[in-house]
Amino acid sequence: MKNIFITATNTDIGKTHATILLIKELSLKGYKVGVLKPIETGVTNLPLDGQKLYNTAMKFNKDIDITIQDVVPITFSLPSAPYVAKGNTSIDFEKILRAYKKIASQSDIVLIEGAGGLMVPVEKDFYMIDFIKIFDAKTLLVTPNSLGCINDTLLSLNLLKQHNLSHSWCINHFNSDKESFKKVTLPFYKENFDEVLSLQDDLEMIIKRLL
Repeated sequence: MKNIFITATNTDIGKTHATILLIKELSLKGYKVGVLKPIETGVTNLPLDGQKLYNTAMKFNKDIDITIQDVVPITFSLPSAPYVAKGNTSIDFEKILRAYKKIASQSDIVLIEGAGGLMVPVEKDFYMIDFIKIFDAKTLLVTPNSLGCINDTLLSLNLLKQHNLSHSWCINHFNSDKESFKKVTLPFYKENFDEVLSLQDDLEMIIKRLL
């Protein structure tokens, strides 16, 4: 059993997109892939990101018996950090763990998608990064390719290193501005990292690093 936690430098960077790609590719490799998004905010009916994850997992793993409530055990209507969205209530961590155990018992790999970035507050002294420790997961950090991404990438990578968490990282070229990225960002990455992987071009290598 392996747990992989998918995080990003911020919200709307591509965590769900990356998780869906991983569900598909790992399933095609013969793994039974479960998926969990512990908390989703901004939910008025069904969790939008969670529903995408659930639908993809069910498409490729028809014998896994889970519901959307298992995939996203905690939801809040306010689109904000869980600490704010929960108001005066407390996060039911036991509910999250029960959902995880149900999914894990039927899976070879569980993909766990965070919310926002690593330091999104969940409770007063609990942040999104702490889920990585709870689930003893290897981490995939998804970063953007836009101007300013070097700073955000380095901050997140340094935080993972400070917490001694096993991790890999990749770029999501979601705005397709690859030419600008090659000019303003890629030179630094090439000089400072052994490899620079992207979701669009290097998914096989990303999976190899995670496994």
